[in-house]
Amino acid sequence: MALYIPDPDIPAADLIDDLGRVLAERYMNAEDALLREVAVRAYRDIELQAKLNRAIASGSDRVSGLRYALDRNRQLAELDGHRAQALRDLQVLARTTADQLRAENLAEGVISAATTQGEAEAAARLSMARRLPARTTLNGSATQATAATQLSLQSSLEVLNQRITRLPQDAFKRVVAMNSSNVLLGVQTKLQAQYANVQQFLSEGVGGFTDRGGRNWRIGTYAEMAGRTTVARAFNDAGVWRMQQSGINLVTVQGSLSSCAKCAPWVGLILSTDGTTGTVILPHATQDAEVTVTIAGTLDGARNAGCFHPNCSHKVSAYLPGLSIPQAGFEYDPKAEWARTRQREIEVDIRAAKRKQATAGDPVTAQRAKAKVRAKQAQLREHLDLTGRKRNSAREQLAFADGR
Repeated sequence: MALYIPDPDIPAADLIDDLGRVLAERYMNAEDALLREVAVRAYRDIELQAKLNRAIASGSDRVSGLRYALDRNRQLAELDGHRAQALRDLQVLARTTADQLRAENLAEGVISAATTQGEAEAAARLSMARRLPARTTLNGSATQATAATQLSLQSSLEVLNQRITRLPQDAFKRVVAMNSSNVLLGVQTKLQAQYANVQQFLSEGVGGFTDRGGRNWRIGTYAEMAGRTTVARAFNDAGVWRMQQSGINLVTVQGSLSSCAKCAPWVGLILSTDGTTGTVILPHATQDAEVTVTIAGTLDGARNAGCFHPNCSHKVSAYLPGLSIPQAGFEYDPKAEWARTRQREIEVDIRAAKRKQATAGDPVTAQRAKAKVRAKQAQLREHLDLTGRKRNSAREQLAFADGR
């Protein structure tokens, strides 16, 4: 990744979305490239099977005799050789792709950017206070505070890298299995139907894996989730580290109107990072006075209760007594959460229709998929007009991650 220059004015949610999209696009592009290679070999396999099926069908004519047997054996050998070579080629491509992804050090780049931005934003906020409990010369950075987060992301991405090394071979074997019984039974199937099976399979893509909770993830979807989650954690941890260096152990949670039921109760509350709770009296951040502050809980307690969950973009900022104004009057709005969730669902549908259009094997199928794209885009516009939410066109592109 390119050198990241922090900008305290960039909203944290935008940073989290952008860095999550970096990972999603990189892994989804890798998956798409491998699936295209699978498609080339899969269609070749169908053609060879069609030749063999025709040979089997013509075998009913006993006049062909020995020539039929020789042709059939030759075509079987050609089909077997093609499949063996295809698997070898796909294995090499998969290993090369996984090695390239590892060499890019995506986890290091993404977490470094989040850490730098979180520390910069905290420093900018602290600069507004003339009186701080402690002033220290910062000899280090927040890198140590976010080291565990980087390792967590590296571990998650390595799971994807290992899945990628198996993806094309597994996909090719599944395509072969769709039609192999036709050859073994000597049944003449329609070539168009076989192509349709392959196109449907490739348009849906290959599931990355199933997590412990039983949820199925596409490779790009999981990369985005892991990226967003760890970026948010690194951003917050870096900011907290910088605050603590200046003696600030209080933060306040900031969130959006579409916050989920787990996060909404914590928005606007004052939390401590050192375990302090209850009502305390603290020095004013800018005046020679004291301020009474009610600390609702701890940051760890909020996390344990479900706030800052996977894919969450909520952030914490330094609470400066007498100066900071926490978000007030915030209540959970199920309609706002539904509006956000429904927008994501329609975006998924748009990408699915675009993928079918891209893998269509004939003009009629492509035209139907194109019409579906337009219909879903119209549905999205209607939803945005109804709810007042903003459109994020990047999430409608094929380069973005598929999956619900």
